[in-house]
Amino acid sequence: MPRVSDAHRAARREQIAEAALQVLARKGSDASIAEIVAECGLSAGAIYGNFENKADLARYIAGQLLHRKIGILDDAVSDGAVRTPAEVLRLFMSLRRKPGDLSVLLQFWGESTVDPDLHAIMTQRAGEFRDAIARALRPWAEVQPEAADGGAEALALRSAEVCLAMVQGWFANTALFGWLGGEEFLDGAERAFRG
Repeated sequence: MPRVSDAHRAARREQIAEAALQVLARKGSDASIAEIVAECGLSAGAIYGNFENKADLARYIAGQLLHRKIGILDDAVSDGAVRTPAEVLRLFMSLRRKPGDLSVLLQFWGESTVDPDLHAIMTQRAGEFRDAIARALRPWAEVQPEAADGGAEALALRSAEVCLAMVQGWFANTALFGWLGGEEFLDGAERAFRG
């Protein structure tokens, strides 16, 4: 039997994860492996050959979905330009994929309260996001009067935590109620940052 290359295996895992995202967005956490099989057009054996179970697949999706966004954000701010918290928030929000992803993310948040492995992944990725936002805010923090005497790193980190908390609140609000569209949220956040 021919050996499957790492690249082929990675592509297959991505195909399964994308299909699972679609099903989870439509059906929620009650989605079955059979529904994921139907969505991706593979056999159940292909799914179980790549993931131990549905929880393993969910952990993979949560980790990969968020990990990719961190790299995109880092690339977008690699020029070192001074960006205000509102500008970084706007950039961060531009990384959103589809509205269904927000409901899936909320499902993962809920599941992470009872799944220690998923909780560890979500905590790790949230910390990585916070750190990426802090890196994006560092040039801004360095020119702020309150960052005199070496406080720029702490200011960037605290501001990143506020930005991330605001985005998480918007994600939850959008997935549950839909009160504010993305632009309305960003305009309101910009006004809030100005004081």
